Amino acid sequence: MNSAHVSDSKPSLRIRNIGILAHIDAGKTSITERVLHVAGVREHAGNVDEGTTATDYLNVERQHGITIKTAAVRFLHKGVHFHLLDTPGHVDFSAEVDRVLRVLDGAVIVLCAVSGVQVRTGFIASGCRAHHIPRIYFINKMDRRGANFFDALREIAGELGEPVLPLQIPTFEEYRWNGIVDLVEMHWYPASLDRPDAGSVAEPDIPAVLPVEKAPLTEESRRLVAEYREKLLDRASIYDDNLMEKIVNGENISPDEIRAALRGPIYRQEITPALCGSSFSDISSALLLDATIDYLPDPRARGCPVARDVKNAQEVKLAAEPGAPFSAYIFKTVLSADLDALAWIRVWSGTIREDMKVMAMPARKLARIQHLYGIHGADIEPVQVAAAGEIVGARLSYMEVGGTLCAPGLQILYESFKNPEPLVSIAVEPALQQELPKLREALRRFSLEDVSLLINEEKETGRITISGQGELHLDIVLERLQKEYGLRVRAGNPQVPKVERLKKPLCFEDEFVGDFGGEKLSVALGVSLENQKDKDENTLLLANGVRISSSYETSIRQAMETVFAVGPAGGWPVVGAKVVIENFVPPGRGDKRAETAVEAAASSVLRRAVNLAGSIVLVPIVQISVEVPDTWFGAALATLQTRGARIESVEDAGGTKSIVAYAPMENLFGYATSLRSLTEGRGIYQAKFDHYGSENEY
Repeated sequence: MNSAHVSDSKPSLRIRNIGILAHIDAGKTSITERVLHVAGVREHAGNVDEGTTATDYLNVERQHGITIKTAAVRFLHKGVHFHLLDTPGHVDFSAEVDRVLRVLDGAVIVLCAVSGVQVRTGFIASGCRAHHIPRIYFINKMDRRGANFFDALREIAGELGEPVLPLQIPTFEEYRWNGIVDLVEMHWYPASLDRPDAGSVAEPDIPAVLPVEKAPLTEESRRLVAEYREKLLDRASIYDDNLMEKIVNGENISPDEIRAALRGPIYRQEITPALCGSSFSDISSALLLDATIDYLPDPRARGCPVARDVKNAQEVKLAAEPGAPFSAYIFKTVLSADLDALAWIRVWSGTIREDMKVMAMPARKLARIQHLYGIHGADIEPVQVAAAGEIVGARLSYMEVGGTLCAPGLQILYESFKNPEPLVSIAVEPALQQELPKLREALRRFSLEDVSLLINEEKETGRITISGQGELHLDIVLERLQKEYGLRVRAGNPQVPKVERLKKPLCFEDEFVGDFGGEKLSVALGVSLENQKDKDENTLLLANGVRISSSYETSIRQAMETVFAVGPAGGWPVVGAKVVIENFVPPGRGDKRAETAVEAAASSVLRRAVNLAGSIVLVPIVQISVEVPDTWFGAALATLQTRGARIESVEDAGGTKSIVAYAPMENLFGYATSLRSLTEGRGIYQAKFDHYGSENEY
């Protein structure tokens, strides 16, 4: 491990907080490994297939060859302190990506040069835009048969709508990738593949770097270099008048001038650079690392996000400086090797030290910073101080994921994340009853690290249900219970959570009379109900002229929540209902018994009103993304159709077909296993929640 860290020395803002993001199997973890190797952190790059990577350190990750939870690594390269976050690519773990996007200053989006833009790539690009994150596209796997850099560029521009600008282009010899031309430096770098079976593409007598005019390029490559160099200069000159003048006058332009012209529009996301290479190539990974320094912002340039001042309900934006008032965001909690909870925090402003007291928001509790750590994969190491811009681990006397930490004199909140709705649930129980406490503790630890995993234990029956984002999500949980805790668990059949919506609008009024503490109290209540088609929240409103105290309104809201928790059609929660209080006559007295009477009256009236209005049951409809080699396309399409899927589109990606479809989630149980069997393990399937709809619409 590289032992040089910004936290151990004078606080500095020469930092890059970068996320590696991609559709599953695009090669982002391999890119992370190669970056660590070229930065001198690892003597040899780890291999996903061999289970030797630094960031996929869970046994279950190494066995499945996928990233399940976000991992952080930190290292020093060319005087810049990197915090690199490797995120999951599978949609079942997309909540991890959403949390990470909130703390990044820049992102590297990895694409496969063969597959190009895939479904998950679009979601990632949209997330980056929503959080205003400058980004670089790295078109990976140039060493694979069928790789097409220029097709991938067109897809980034066309399908994603990105203002993409290549800063490099690949070169070929007899259809084989043999190098990279840096269009800014106008240098050619021969590709050197580090796989044992690949050898070196470059000839031994060719220097590591050559000026383009001296490089052994084909005429086609030289033509493309001239074409894309001109495009680069044209785009850069739009943002720099001096550069424009030099181009018009035919003067020499230095690489530094080009970089300076590009930096601003890249920060503003008016340009998204594109690079190319292979995760098995040292040189392409080294050039990628240099590009993150040259073109992605540091914390000062990025600035702090807007926070809400709770005391005066105003927006506040602190300076991203070590000397500013302290503020930080808890974006993740994990368990360290000794099973103590560790908060991952992004320090937005100021400086934090051990034993320092901070305000934990929104709970408004004073918390003590017990320990600070640098995070490097599965390892942590103590640090004494962390300044604005750093990502560190912290042991706190109180923590809440998604919460804000700030100086005790402040009461501010950074925007938190919303937990995704669960798509699949299963009931679990230990094979041996005496292992129930161990099962509870294991699930508690898993849910601490994964906010999208929900655990529910019914008080009356003791039945434990786990809910998550898909079959793979829950399969991984069951596998970890066995392998990490030695638990044999029986699991029920998977179920999908459904919702109900009101069938028709209705007005209903009644008088409720009840005995409360030996006294009869009456409440008259009239309500109107209707379904809000485009909303999932239930709302309570007052009709014009109706006046009601806040305590009585609270009682009615509590009754509404209870009634809508169990719908009349199937016992599922009612969503999107609008309740308007049209008439209200309270009890003659105004104490706690009166509030209880109002709640009882509201429960009675609302329950009868909901039963009269009726409801329809809606099921989760998911967007399906299936990628299969051409050989199995017909069979894969047929299996989707037999499960009631509506095919939205089919795209050809050079030997691979990409199918996008929509189907009820409950029709897809077991589909991942079926697809793997059908395609000899080469088919990829992901499903993402889209909306609640009728079973009959598909």
